[in-house]
Amino acid sequence: MNKNYFLNIEGYSERMTDEARERLLQWRDKALLQAKRHTGLVRLNGPDTPKVALTFDDGPDDSITPMIAETLTRYGVRGSFFFVGSRAQKHPEVVKAVYEAGHLVLGHSYNHDRLTTLDPDGLELDFHETQAAIRCIIGKEPALFRPPFGDADETVFRAAAQAGCSTVLWSLDTLDWSQKEAAHIGWNVDSFVRNGEIILMHSHSGCIETAKALPHMIESLQRKRLSPVGLDELLDMPAYRS
Repeated sequence: MNKNYFLNIEGYSERMTDEARERLLQWRDKALLQAKRHTGLVRLNGPDTPKVALTFDDGPDDSITPMIAETLTRYGVRGSFFFVGSRAQKHPEVVKAVYEAGHLVLGHSYNHDRLTTLDPDGLELDFHETQAAIRCIIGKEPALFRPPFGDADETVFRAAAQAGCSTVLWSLDTLDWSQKEAAHIGWNVDSFVRNGEIILMHSHSGCIETAKALPHMIESLQRKRLSPVGLDELLDMPAYRS
């Protein structure tokens, strides 16, 4: 495995202002540098092999998350869901169904706060509450974590590690939060996907177009001979704490 295989973060939206696009590009440069500097703490993509991970942030809810999970299951594909702890507590039956279907249930903070704004005690509490919320539903604590907005620094990475989690960002942003048409979401994956891609999508109640895009996306990846797998398989890392 090439340990120096780092992907530039791709994905394009026509619905962004020049200022917003510039901020996004600056964040992407920063995230790539973080992944290179902190290889033991944060991952941006997997190895240069014909596998990718489909990841979904910001759920669960009671409509879109089940729809996405059912599509993945129908295609025999494992998804990786980064759930917000407080939302998981509101929809425990959805979290349990996603887990029992074989998909990964991972951590995405407790209230979707910007973690870089929290002091050390606040960070520790956030991780504790998120891990506990998920453990109470599936009986396991995640070992993979994603910060809301991808907003993290070394303090956040190390707080995650102290909570038993590795930080996972992404290398391909479908921009399903910006240009929300299914065709465009699929276009981003068709246009930019590479070996080892970690693909960012969302699974909250506003993401019907993401759910609509999934069948074509999976079929397109399979035609390209890219296998969608769970993050644990892609990164060769455990999904849950032992």
